[in-house]
Amino acid sequence: MNIEEFEERKGIVLGTLTDLVSNFLLYDRKEDEELPVGVIEEMAHWDKENFCNDLVDHFRRELESGVNQ
Repeated sequence: MNIEEFEERKGIVLGTLTDLVSNFLLYDRKEDEELPVGVIEEMAHWDKENFCNDLVDHFRRELESGVNQ
């Protein structure tokens, strides 16, 4: 893979991540009785200093674990 291919694929990966966040916050919540639409945002507003960092840290650990397997 050369740098141009890497940058192109990186753009695709980042776009996919944007879709993942939309799904996480909205589309996957539409029929979720345990964690309905809006709850994640409410939790983020309630604990502005820590909640998003906790989510990002957890995502990072899971991602690193997945790519290192």
